[in-house]
Amino acid sequence: MKNIVIIGMPGVGKTSVADAIGAITGQTVIDIDREIEKQHGPIPDIFREKGEPHFRAIEKQTVAQAAKTENTVIATGGGSVLDEDNIRALRASGTLYWIRRPLEELAQNGRPLSAGGMNALKTLWDERKELYAEAADSEIKNETIKGTAEEIIKKHGQR
Repeated sequence: MKNIVIIGMPGVGKTSVADAIGAITGQTVIDIDREIEKQHGPIPDIFREKGEPHFRAIEKQTVAQAAKTENTVIATGGGSVLDEDNIRALRASGTLYWIRRPLEELAQNGRPLSAGGMNALKTLWDERKELYAEAADSEIKNETIKGTAEEIIKKHGQR
């Protein structure tokens, strides 16, 4: 079975939804940001010490590795859509589900690119919304973690 790939803005709940899907289905969950932190340390430190381009290179390697798996739930980083190679690898690997919620409901703690509050989130949204829309096979409003997970499982079973 193809992978379930979750994309969306930082703080939208990608990790929580992926973990819920994994708990319901028994599938392995690969969270790109967690994998990066296991190998390279906290993401805010990577941004601060080595910059965003270095982080994106690590992210690209991590996405490529995750995309080689099968029957997995992959929670991407919010900026994974910035690299066309990431999108190609993820698309070849599975079905991309774009989860959304209003900007004012997004978590901002510990997220380097959304640390500037609502103005930073609005800027990220303006830069990325078309990329998410183009990459996504399906768009889902994240109202509750469990409900969103169940909706993705249902849609994925129909593919």
